[in-house]
Amino acid sequence: MEKNKTILVLENLDSFMEIMSAALKNQGYRIIPAASVKEARLMIKDKTVDLAILDMKLPEETGLEYSKELKKTHPGLPVIFCTGYMDQASMSEIDSTQVVDLLIKPFPLPELKKRVQEILGI
Repeated sequence: MEKNKTILVLENLDSFMEIMSAALKNQGYRIIPAASVKEARLMIKDKTVDLAILDMKLPEETGLEYSKELKKTHPGLPVIFCTGYMDQASMSEIDSTQVVDLLIKPFPLPELKKRVQEILGI
């Protein structure tokens, strides 16, 4: 079972990013952690990324806005959104052609691992 996949984890809460990153690293994935959209842009520039896990609420712009940029720079990249709160307006903006999942915080780590495996076909 090859898990040699790279995952961008964009989460501005350090503790939550560390927990998600460690759990996915333990599963054999390469993790690119980023605490801001600006950092994420620099970290994945000219890199192959297999999955993006994006927090919806970020200081400088939303994960939703960044996912639209990712759709242009990394076509076909699957995206999982993580959020503590999801309103109807945000739900209607999500582009289902790229966003493949939504996790409501707090979520159990086994659920994150399961969904990542399903999306990456592992």
